[in-house]
Amino acid sequence: MSPEPLAAASIAQVHAVRLGDGSAVVVKVQRTRIAQVVAGDLDILDRIARRLERSTPWGRSLGIAALADGFAASLREELDFRTEARNIATVAAGAARRGVDDVVRTPRVHEATRRVLVMERFSGRPVDEAGPEAAPVLLDCLLGQILVDGVFHADPHPGNIPVLGPESSDGAPLRLGLLDLGSVGRLDGGLRESLARLLLALDRDDPVAVVDALLEVVDAPDGLDERAVVRSMGRLLARHLGPGATLDAAAVGELFALLARHGLSAPPELAAVLRALGTLEGTLTRLDPGFDLVAGARAFASAQVAARMEPAAVRRAVTDELAALLPLVRRLPRRVDRIVSALDSGQLTVRVAAQAPRTSGGVLSAVLVTAIAATTGVMAALLLVSAGGPPLTETMTVDQLLGYLLLAVSAQG
Repeated sequence: MSPEPLAAASIAQVHAVRLGDGSAVVVKVQRTRIAQVVAGDLDILDRIARRLERSTPWGRSLGIAALADGFAASLREELDFRTEARNIATVAAGAARRGVDDVVRTPRVHEATRRVLVMERFSGRPVDEAGPEAAPVLLDCLLGQILVDGVFHADPHPGNIPVLGPESSDGAPLRLGLLDLGSVGRLDGGLRESLARLLLALDRDDPVAVVDALLEVVDAPDGLDERAVVRSMGRLLARHLGPGATLDAAAVGELFALLARHGLSAPPELAAVLRALGTLEGTLTRLDPGFDLVAGARAFASAQVAARMEPAAVRRAVTDELAALLPLVRRLPRRVDRIVSALDSGQLTVRVAAQAPRTSGGVLSAVLVTAIAATTGVMAALLLVSAGGPPLTETMTVDQLLGYLLLAVSAQG
């Protein structure tokens, strides 16, 4: 192992090593006692954040203690290199599912312990030298991780993204590497859907739709004046997200100020997304000073939503929903039979909630509506997965069109 590190950072340093079989690898070694140093720093951060949340209105509205907790959890993960090894495998699997693993690569892990990580050594050059062609590839990579995979690189600065291959790559396909995956962001499916809708609303320059999508992501107080939030959002969009605008620090700062003014609390996951996009914006600007990150993000979200509306994708979604609905459908006849029997014998007992039906007739009507909706949903699913019926277009038959119509009727139930 070379005594001189290839790179050094706050919690670890990296050394070049050649294995017995000739493979070039790097060994990432954690600094001595760094865990104790980090624990002390995080304790100070926690005390400051909770003090600010107790004593300042902006601290309470931003939920600064939760943001600090999210940052602390992410930093603690970085201290266990086994977590980084799992992150590398997860990001690689996501790239393979999306078919971009030949464009964006993660290093192969040879061995991982809490304090030592041995992985493949990438040879290449800094991403700054790749030129404008790398900008859209890099943006699509991160947006795919955020909106599709749900696990994304939280620190995409130039030092973590080498261009793989020889020094001269004229005519060769562009291939990028992703390094330092100790810190990643994670989003559940609901949050990914909300962020996609948020980007689509930005694409339409619609502050009402932007606020609707944003309220699915943040925590809103009781009695929120949504019209005031929409007006504030309209002004923000006009200033920072018009033609040629970029998602710079000023735009992100004003967004958080808007949230604070209206008592909206951003979850740590949203903060991680904005931080990653802000870091990426600096990288993209170095690659292509004229690159429009906002326009690229809008186009990516539009393409993702359009893909979900294709007949094959809709059929898959309906099939998944049907699989979840079948247990309810199987139990429904028995439940309806018990309710009807109880009505016949005069033994039906109704517990009244604030918005529940208040008569046995109302209960029966609700049950019948549910039964009709479930039956219609099953019929819609069967028609959608069927290939029968005369063709209407190259991708849709009459049976499938009827299935879409029945699906709409079922949703109304």
